Amino acid sequence: MTKKTSTSPTRSRDKVLQSLYEIEVGGASLKEVLKDQFTKKNYPHYKSLLEGIVESQEKIDELLENNMDRSLSDLDPIERNALRLAIYELLNNNLDKPIVINESIRLTKKYGTAQGYKYVNALLDKIIKEAF
Repeated sequence: MTKKTSTSPTRSRDKVLQSLYEIEVGGASLKEVLKDQFTKKNYPHYKSLLEGIVESQEKIDELLENNMDRSLSDLDPIERNALRLAIYELLNNNLDKPIVINESIRLTKKYGTAQGYKYVNALLDKIIKEAF
């Protein structure tokens, strides 16, 4: 029986969020995180998303902070990185905006704080209305 390779962008987003967390909280470098051959092989969207977010982080963070009522550093790392992923996809991928919002809410509910998804939803809604 052959092993099925996952091509799901949803699963790739989960891995990207986990890797962003590992970089930010665990202090790993992008190069260290990308050494995981299993992840790169089984999640084809993973590498381009992760590299794009890390390379664009300053621009993404500026857009987020310009639309927030608090400092980006005050957010839980999961919510912060779910927002970074969403903004990167809005800026660089031709996805429907509701898909991006729903994926961000899903990630935040799955990995974040109990009520964090509400702030993520509200902030993305505001940014989409004003910037896109």
